[in-house]
Amino acid sequence: MAGIYRRLEKTQGVNVLMYRPSFRTDKNNVPILSKDEIDSFAENYLNDYKPCLLKIPQETNIDDFSFNYLGLKQDFQYLSHNGMYLGMMVFNDTDKVPVYNSEEKQADYIKAKARTMIIDNNLLEDIQEHRYRFTVGHECGHDIYHYIYFGYCGNQISMFNTKDPMIFCRECVAYKRKHWSTWDNHDRMEWQANYMSSGLLMPKSMVIELSKKGLEGILRTPSLIFNISKTFNVSEESARYRLIDLGIIKETDNYNILDIDSKM
Repeated sequence: MAGIYRRLEKTQGVNVLMYRPSFRTDKNNVPILSKDEIDSFAENYLNDYKPCLLKIPQETNIDDFSFNYLGLKQDFQYLSHNGMYLGMMVFNDTDKVPVYNSEEKQADYIKAKARTMIIDNNLLEDIQEHRYRFTVGHECGHDIYHYIYFGYCGNQISMFNTKDPMIFCRECVAYKRKHWSTWDNHDRMEWQANYMSSGLLMPKSMVIELSKKGLEGILRTPSLIFNISKTFNVSEESARYRLIDLGIIKETDNYNILDIDSKM
């Protein structure tokens, strides 16, 4: 897919070019993206970041990608009293980031710089590693695709600004329960961020390669899901949805693998 390169200043003071995709947006500045486009953009990013990720199926170091490649900042807070929010992307400098103060047991505000990813403290538990990794990838997707929707110039008069400086993200979002034709802007952007996370953590070409090897050994769906999960360090649920999205397995049949050569 077509893309552009954004000039960055690295810590050594050397100018480098980093891949940035070009894509269409609607009148509200919400990106218009297909699955194929997002998969292509994800692989272009990974190829620019570490080409080896597209040569041998392996885990993506999503922390390194987000901090040292994209240049995002990170903070950890309790985003709610009950863990309903997994992450947040802050697009503009603000002193009004709502968080939950667990010591005072009340809502509070903190400051955050633009392009800060805030992860809920609950995801720091060892058993939450997969959810943590997917959430980081999800927030990367927001940074890549949705700054034009949320961002605004710092010198704008705040009383006339109607944009939110951040987006809250939770696991069970409304778009999963609604037909795509009824999605609002938030639903579309949440889907885009989710699909980008899948593309960064489980690159399409590498999933297909691993699946073809499975077919050679008559590997059935449960084993394939397990293999994808272990290879890319993602949850089995994420691996299953990825295989379904790529047309490698059927959602209604967990025990048969389709002919992926005819699907790709």
